[in-house]
Amino acid sequence: MQQILDDSTEEVKNNYPVEQDDSFTPDQIEQINEWKEIVNNKIAKNDSILRGLETFFWGISSYSLCKWLVLNLGSSGISLAISIAFVVNQIVNRDCLDTFNLNRKEGQWELTGMDKLFRFIFGILASGFVVWSSVGNFIVMLHDSKTTYNTLNNAIEEFNSYSRKQQDEAIKGFVIGASAVAVVVYVVKGKN
Repeated sequence: MQQILDDSTEEVKNNYPVEQDDSFTPDQIEQINEWKEIVNNKIAKNDSILRGLETFFWGISSYSLCKWLVLNLGSSGISLAISIAFVVNQIVNRDCLDTFNLNRKEGQWELTGMDKLFRFIFGILASGFVVWSSVGNFIVMLHDSKTTYNTLNNAIEEFNSYSRKQQDEAIKGFVIGASAVAVVVYVVKGKN
């Protein structure tokens, strides 16, 4: 008996016309939807333009910094420049942070975009390691340069403390020694 009543109430419910309780007419709803689509397209276009400008800014900045490092530090600045380019690349390619989502569906937590997040974290760690080693190499180069400068400065001061006759003899000895090294190098290269 209950099943017959349930079936008859379903038929009655289906016979009623379903109308949406809305104060807008269908034409106005269509115009609103079109306007939303136009606004969303403009927002997407502006976001892509801003993203392009940001990428351009980071590219020019990293290029300028890398060029400055290589020109001022020579070959020791190459590894530091490469590491800075890696770091800037990770900053620019951070779209994984936009795709990483933690949602709760039906009582369960769902993660999306974890693969991109792991790649981003791995890239940051690799870039950090390269920066760390490059800075270490740079500090070693600065220390070696300072040691060489101090050694040369001490040698010049010692040379200046000699009398004029001893200075002339030291210069002659240096020229003879350099000539002997040049002759040996020339002979060794000539045999090959």
